[in-house]
Amino acid sequence: MAIGLNVAAQALLFAAIIALVNYINFRHFKRWDFSRNQKYALAPLTKNLLSGLKKPVTAIVFFPSYQVIAPDVVSLLREYEYASDRKISVEVVDPYRNLLRAKELSEKYKFGADDNIVILGYEGRSKFVNASDMTVVENSGSMLGQGPTIRAFKGEEALTSALLEITEEKQSKLQFLSGHGEASPVAQDHSGIKAFIDRQNMKAEILNLNNVDAVPEDTSAIVLLGPKADLSEREIKLLSDYWTSRNGRMFLALPGNVKTPRLAAWLASLGVNLHQDVVLKSGTKLVLQGGQPVLRSGIDSTAVGFTPPLAKPVLKDVAGLDLKLAGLTQSLSVDSAKAAADKIRSTLLVTTSADYWGKTEYAAGDLETASKDPQKDRSGPLTLALALERGGIQDPRVKVETGRMILTGNSGFLSNDGLRASEVGLDFAVNSLNWLINREQLAGIPPKAKQALSLSLNENQMGSLALAVMGIIPGLAAVIGLGVWWSRRN
Repeated sequence: MAIGLNVAAQALLFAAIIALVNYINFRHFKRWDFSRNQKYALAPLTKNLLSGLKKPVTAIVFFPSYQVIAPDVVSLLREYEYASDRKISVEVVDPYRNLLRAKELSEKYKFGADDNIVILGYEGRSKFVNASDMTVVENSGSMLGQGPTIRAFKGEEALTSALLEITEEKQSKLQFLSGHGEASPVAQDHSGIKAFIDRQNMKAEILNLNNVDAVPEDTSAIVLLGPKADLSEREIKLLSDYWTSRNGRMFLALPGNVKTPRLAAWLASLGVNLHQDVVLKSGTKLVLQGGQPVLRSGIDSTAVGFTPPLAKPVLKDVAGLDLKLAGLTQSLSVDSAKAAADKIRSTLLVTTSADYWGKTEYAAGDLETASKDPQKDRSGPLTLALALERGGIQDPRVKVETGRMILTGNSGFLSNDGLRASEVGLDFAVNSLNWLINREQLAGIPPKAKQALSLSLNENQMGSLALAVMGIIPGLAAVIGLGVWWSRRN
């Protein structure tokens, strides 16, 4: 009897230990990504967003035909599931094996049987993410009759942007000023930046200050994108009131070929100088000659700036990269005494090398043959972009509402042509806008290149592999078999 009770107690204790270990393992798991290019490692933006989820999110994967990236999408969502502490639940629907479920979803969400989508749901709101939004496709082989190939996978960018859109309680509103020939976010030549603004759950609207008595109360930030004429005294007054009385947020992109004396005077009162010059450099540049690209000596009016490491609080991972600015650029500087008097702190975002100079007196047609005048022109290195913050306390533990401004001496880098010339420009703009509206934790998520894995072996390695496969492994199995046979015989 005692022996039986002892065995039963040991069995129960063993079962309890197994259950406890499994419970601890389930509640306190840890995952590592040992893939070659950290394929499934989530960006800080995504981790911050997932850790802050307050209510459950559903993710339904419906990929009837786009099977090239389907495994990557499912694996990525599994990482979302783990990182969110199971607040995200993932369902993979195979329309060929689960026809009733596929039909039910199609009727509920109104999508076609051939659509390849991920459906995110949160508190009754839903958002579709198409397969085409998760890939960077290359058509370089179309001339040879080859089909498109997937160059990079950007599923995390698309999924996190959609998740951000349906979980944020309030959508940030950007007011793009109009009335001075500015670039419009709804124009075709700026469709790239508009699309990315939408993905960041920001809404772009047009605002004419001549039609309002004050900047609208629901404004998250004002954007002035390449004005071709100066602002009026009344408009400057509205901007000044918004900046000083309401801790306003502004993104001002001012090209180097436009004179804006009233706007420049107001910025000078804040301790920021617009030099109304054109940034130039003498050297070689790439031009088309007879339809062929060639290098030619001359004056280059396309500035290439450098984002210093100290810009990291604003620009995140863009800090330390070169930024090519399409079109003409003007230089900026800070009057430290005036800025300090108004409690304005400045951060250098983009600067040039010493071989650039700022041409103060010029005509558009004379830039190709311009030369530096040491008496009038500004010498490099030149500042091309600044971040300003008014008020607040430098102690990061104390949160105080502040006024913020991003000021650049170029606007062409945000056009579609400018974004094609330098992809860094898009990251610069998005990180700057996120910093303006207090979303510093949200940085851009770069696409991950699709890399074909290959195994290259030399003759010695091939010989060793053949010996192992055809000799050592079968021989080891034979030895084990002989040992078993001998032990049974004895």
